[in-house]
Amino acid sequence: MLSKKENALKLYRHETPEFLPIMGQGIINNVPVNGYLERAAGGQDGYDWFGVHWMWKPGEPAPIPGPDFILDDISDWKEIVKFPDLDNYDWEAAARTDRIPEFNREENLLYQMIHNGLFERLHTLMGFEEALCALLTDPDEVKAFFWAMADYKCRLIDKIAEYYKPDIICYHDDWGTQRGLFFSPDTWRDLLKEPTKQIVDHTHSLGILFELHSCGDIHDLVPEITEDLKVDGLNIMKLNNIPALKKITGNKVVYNVYFDTQKLDVLAGSRELSEEEIRAAIREDIMTLAPGGCYIPALLLVRPEWQSIILDEYEKCKFCFDR
Repeated sequence: MLSKKENALKLYRHETPEFLPIMGQGIINNVPVNGYLERAAGGQDGYDWFGVHWMWKPGEPAPIPGPDFILDDISDWKEIVKFPDLDNYDWEAAARTDRIPEFNREENLLYQMIHNGLFERLHTLMGFEEALCALLTDPDEVKAFFWAMADYKCRLIDKIAEYYKPDIICYHDDWGTQRGLFFSPDTWRDLLKEPTKQIVDHTHSLGILFELHSCGDIHDLVPEITEDLKVDGLNIMKLNNIPALKKITGNKVVYNVYFDTQKLDVLAGSRELSEEEIRAAIREDIMTLAPGGCYIPALLLVRPEWQSIILDEYEKCKFCFDR
C-alpha cells in the first residue's frame, strides 16, 4: 500500500489514489502561521506587517481586521500602503517559528498557508463596505492595486519557497457569502482573474502545487478557476454543489471540502446531538462527495469532541469511491 503522503500526492497529480486521503494524514496544514505576518501573530490582538490591526477574541475561530482602517480612498493606495521589505526580513527565524526544521517531509506534504489574497487584503486595508464600493466606483485604481499586490505575493512566495519549501501553497481569498458571490462574475473577471492567475502561474513555476481557499458559494467561478487559472486544488465549502461541479471539472482539480459542521453546530445549538447523528452526517458527507475521486475531507472548526468520531467514520469509508 502507498504511504499516506504518496497517496495524497497521487490525487494532486490527477491520478487515482489507493484510498481517500484526509487532511492531517500525509498532508499537514501548517497552522497557525506566526513566522510571517500576513495576519497578527500569536492568536491574539495585534498588527500585521501592513499595519492592519487584527482583533482575535478568546474562543473565536479566526481574527477579524479593524475597527480602524488605514486606507480611506483607494486612489491614495500608492501613498498609504507600505509593502513589507521581504529582502530584509529574517526568514530563517520565520521558518524556525513555524516549526519548519522539525517538519517530517518523509511522511507528509507541507501545506503552507498564505492569508489575505487580493480582495481580502483590499478590505483589510479599507473595511469591507468601502472595498466593495471601490470595486464599482474606482475599478482602474483597484486593478492597479491588485496587480501591485499580485507582484508582492509572488515575491512572498519566492521567500516561502526558499525557506519553507512547501509542497502545496494554500492561498486564501474569500469571494463568496452563503448564497453567492460578493461581486458579479464580470467584476471578478475584470479585476481579479488575471492578477490571481499570475500568482498561480508563479507558484507552479517554482514546482509548488497551488490550492485556492475561498469561503462561500463560488460555484459560478469554478469552471474558469479550473480551466483558466489551472489551480490544483479548491479548498471550499460543501454549500457549493460539489457533485455537480465534479461532473464539469472531471479530474482536473482536487476538491478539499470541509465537513458540514455548520449544520451540526446549528442542530447542536437547539438540542443535544446523539453520536449516531454525528456519525450519520459525516458518512453522508463522505459518501456524497467521494464518488469519482478528486476529493479530500477537510477538518476545520471541528469541535474536539467530534474529532475522534469523524476520524473513525473516515476509516470506515476511505475506500468508498470509484477507482
